[in-house]
Amino acid sequence: MNERIRKWSLRSKIFIVLLLLTALLSSLSFFFINSLGEMNEVSEVITEDNVPELIWLSHWDSQLMMKEELMEVGIETAFCCAFVQRYEMFREDARTSMEEVYGAPPASLETLEREMEMLDFLILNQVNGLINLNNIESAEAFILTEYETDLNALRAGIEAERQGVTAALDDHQDRFEGIIAEALQLLVLATAGIILIALIISYKISASFSRPVEKMGDQLQFIAAGNYGAAVEESDQLELAPLTRSINLMSFELKRSFDLLVLDKMYREQILDSLPIGIVTSDEERGEISLNKTARDIMGEDFRKTQIPHRQEEAAGTRRFWEVLTSEEIFQNEKVKYEDGNEEYTYLCSQSLLVNESQETIGKVFYFIDITETENLEQQVRKTEKLAVIGELAAGAAHEIRNPLAVIDGFLGLMKQSLKKEDREKFHLSLLLKEIERINGIIEDMLLLAKPGAPRFKMVSLDKIVEEILPLFEETLEMQDISFHVALEPQPLWVDERQIKQIFHNLIRNSSEAMNKKGSISIFGERKKYIYCVEFIDDGPGIKPEEKTRLFDPFRTTKKTGTGLGLPIAEQMMENHSGTIYLHKSSEKGTIFRMEFPLPVEEE
Repeated sequence: MNERIRKWSLRSKIFIVLLLLTALLSSLSFFFINSLGEMNEVSEVITEDNVPELIWLSHWDSQLMMKEELMEVGIETAFCCAFVQRYEMFREDARTSMEEVYGAPPASLETLEREMEMLDFLILNQVNGLINLNNIESAEAFILTEYETDLNALRAGIEAERQGVTAALDDHQDRFEGIIAEALQLLVLATAGIILIALIISYKISASFSRPVEKMGDQLQFIAAGNYGAAVEESDQLELAPLTRSINLMSFELKRSFDLLVLDKMYREQILDSLPIGIVTSDEERGEISLNKTARDIMGEDFRKTQIPHRQEEAAGTRRFWEVLTSEEIFQNEKVKYEDGNEEYTYLCSQSLLVNESQETIGKVFYFIDITETENLEQQVRKTEKLAVIGELAAGAAHEIRNPLAVIDGFLGLMKQSLKKEDREKFHLSLLLKEIERINGIIEDMLLLAKPGAPRFKMVSLDKIVEEILPLFEETLEMQDISFHVALEPQPLWVDERQIKQIFHNLIRNSSEAMNKKGSISIFGERKKYIYCVEFIDDGPGIKPEEKTRLFDPFRTTKKTGTGLGLPIAEQMMENHSGTIYLHKSSEKGTIFRMEFPLPVEEE
C-alpha cells in the first residue's frame, strides 16, 4: 500500500489531502450554528439600541455645552445681532443633521428629548419675550438662574442615562465575548488537531518532492553561475522528469548561444580594436559610453563620461576636440585639435547616429583618425614648394644684382682711393661701401637659402664648435653688454661644422637684436633618449603670439633692418642634419629655441 501511494503523482496526493481536510473543517460548522444565532441577537441589541442611544446622548451633551457657550456670548454682547434667531437656527441645524445620519432618537430617550425641547422653549419663549421688551437685565437674570439650573439638571440626567446605556453595552459585549470565547476554544482545539494532521501529511508529501527539487535547485544555481551545458540529474518524481529534460536542453542551448555571442562579441571588438580609428559610442538609453582600443590609448584607459566637462573646461577656447565630442550635431570630416600634455595632434572627426534594431536613435557614434603626420607632411610639402620657388627667385635675383653691384663696389673703391678725405666725407663713401657690403650679405643669405650646399659631416662635439665661434661675438663692440652662459654636455655628433656655426650665428644675432644688444644668452645641451637637445635662451621681450606661427617663413621679419632669412636658413640646415629647430617657449621674460639632433646610430 505504501509503495502504491509513493507512486502517486503530487497532484493526486494534494487532492486527496485537501478532500480530507475539507471534510474535517466542514464538520465544525455544525458546532458554530447555535453560537452564531446567539451572537446575532446580541449584535442586534447593540447596533439597534445601545449604539444609537450613546450617539444621541453624546450629541445632546455636546449641544448643551455649545448652548451654554452661546448663552455666555449672548450675555456678553447684550443679546445683539438676532440672538434668538441664531439660537433657533443652531438648534434646528443640529437636529436635522443628526436625524439625516442616524434617524430619530430611540424611544427609550423620549423623556430626555422632551426635557431638551423644554430647555429650548425657555429661550425661544421667555428669553425672547424679555429681549423683545428690551429688558436685557431680566433676560440675563433668567438665564443665570432658571435656564442654568435646568441645563445642569438635564446634563446630569444625560450623564446618568449614558452610564446606564454604557453598563448595558458592557453586559452585551461581555456576553458577546463569552460566546466568541467558547466558539474559539472549540475552534482552536479542532484546528490544532487538523493542523497537526495536515503538518504530518504535508511533511511526508513535501519530503518526497522537496528533496529532488532542492537538489535540482543547487544544480540550476551551478548552471546560472555561468556553467552553461551542465546537466541536471533526472528524478523519479513523475512531475519533475519533463522539467529535468527541459532544463538540460535549455542548458545545452544556452551554452551554444553563449559561445556564439562571446565569439561574435570578441570578433567585433577585435575588428574595432584593430582599426586605426578612435571610436566613442554613447548609448543614451543605458547612459553608457564605450571606447575602442585606439580611443582608449588616446583618451586614457580609465576615461569616464563624467570627465568630459572637466577636460572641456581645461581646453576652453583653445581646443575643439571636447566640444565636438559632446556636440549633438551630425557632421563629417571636421579637423580639430587635441592636446595631450605637450603634444598637439590633428584629428579628422565625424559623428553619426546610433540606432537600434528598430532604427530608433539611441545615441551617437563619434569617430576620429589621427592626421597629424599627414598635416605635417602637407605643410612640409607646401613649405618646400614655397622655399623652392623663393629659392629660384632669390638665386636669379642674387646673380642679376651681384654683377652690377660688383661694378659699383669697384668704382666706389677707386673713388675712395683717389678722392681727398674731405670729398670722401662729403659723398659719404664709407657709408655707401658699408651699405653695399650689407646688400652683398643679403645676397649671400639668399643664395644660401636657395642652395645651402651639401653638408660635409664629421664627428664633432657641439661644445667645441661653440667654443670656436663665441669669442668672435664677445670681442665685437655690439656684444660687449651681452653675457653668455654655455653648458653643453660633451657628445660627438655627425654634423657639418660650417652649417652649425651658421645656425648659431643666426640665433645669436637675432637674440642680440631682440635684446637691443644688452642682456644674457644661455646655451644648454644634454643627451636624452634618442636625441641630443640644445636650448638657446635669451631674456629679451619675447615674441608676439601672432608672429609665432610665421617665424620660419622666408622674408618674414619684425625688425627694421632684418631680411627674414636667418631662421629659414637655420631650419633648412637642421633638416640637412635630420634634426629640427622650433620655438619652445616665449614670454615677456625671454625666448627659448630648441634644437634636436639625432644621436649616432651606435650610441642610441
